[in-house]
Parts: sequence; C-alpha cells; structure tokens
Amino acid sequence: MSIYSDIGLSTTESVASSASAATKKMGNYNLTQTDFLSLLTTELAFQDPTNPTDNNEMVAQLSQISTVDGINNLNTTVSGLSDVVTSQQALMVSGLVGQSVLLDKNTGYSSGTGFAGVVNTGDAGASNIVISVLDQSGAVVYQAEADGTYEGNVPFAWDGTDGNGNQLPAGYYTIMSNGFINGESQALGSQVYGKVQSVVLGSGSSGTTLNVEGLGSVTLGEVLEVAS
Repeated sequence: MSIYSDIGLSTTESVASSASAATKKMGNYNLTQTDFLSLLTTELAFQDPTNPTDNNEMVAQLSQISTVDGINNLNTTVSGLSDVVTSQQALMVSGLVGQSVLLDKNTGYSSGTGFAGVVNTGDAGASNIVISVLDQSGAVVYQAEADGTYEGNVPFAWDGTDGNGNQLPAGYYTIMSNGFINGESQALGSQVYGKVQSVVLGSGSSGTTLNVEGLGSVTLGEVLEVAS
C-alpha cells in the first residue's frame, strides 16, 4: 500500500499492472498510436511527484511510436504502388497478344506463311548478304541475296515457300546468314519474330511470361523488340 492508494489515487505501478492485466485479457491486441498517447497521458497524470517520468525517456517513447507509425504508413504506400505497377504491367503486356516480338533465336516457327526477322551486320556492316532457310533436316529450302552494303540490323521476311514458290508445311525453320566484311565472307547472326498468343502474369518470385506461337514460353526479358 502507498499514500496514493490511501487517498484514492492510482500510482504508475498500479496503472501499469492494470494495463498488463487488460492486455492479457484481450490477448493479441495491437496498440494504435492513439492508444499509446492515451496510456502516456495517463502515466503522466498519475506519476509519482517525488519521482517524475524522465523527459528523455518520454521523448524516446514518442520517437519510437512515431517511427513505427511511419513504417506502417510507408508499407501501406509501397503496397499501393506495387498494386499500381502490377496493374500497369498487366495492361502493357495484355496489349502484346497478337503482336510479333523479336527474340534472340535463329529458329522460327512457320504456320505455313513463314516469318520475319533481322540479320545482324554490326556497326562495321556487311555486303552481298545471303539468307538461307533450312528445314529441320538441315536442308536449304529457300535462299535470298541482298546486294549492296548494309549496317546494323537488316530486316527480312520469308513467306513460307521454297525456291520454286511451293508452300512448305508448318514447322520449325532455321535462318543462316553470311556476308562479306572487309572483303571476307563471314557468318552473320540472325534473330526471328514470333507471334504472341497469350500472356501469363507473374506473381511473387515468378515473372511475366509470353506464350509465343511454336516457340513456347519466353520471359519479357527475352523480348528484344515489338514489331511496329
């Protein structure tokens, strides 16, 4: 017993004891900033005049609750931004369905109408470029030549026919290219376009993927260009 209880006042210890009992009774109850300030006000109102609350300790407590509240608000804001980014990404990638995307592959899929792509000549450029289309057995089924000198990526389009104009069956065909660089014949890199059939949005650690006709699933990072 103390002098304060004798005259009907509560001490800091009794207030803390009551708060502890109430917390146990309520179970897992998360204090809000308002609850914290209410408890702090009560503590100040019933503090022991002979042993008042230390100012530095009170400031530290206020700083801690402000920090926690700020982190909670930041988490809410970041969560909201994440939802916005996800929605924008969904809108963006959904627009790719039906479009052709350039992939770092030299083998494309023809549904009977061929496909397009680019030949990489680099900054130095190449002349007298020869583009060959090979079937799955490795046989050359079509060949085209481009006279003159070209730099950078040179576009090409194959209509899915052989050298005699006959339509070739659907399947996988490989592009092989070469040209003259500084007077020497060299192999050139090739990349092909594929048609996006559907999109699978990523979640968690998995990224968004595109289902490309005949070429399967590719990630957004594998897309070099979207056909205009």
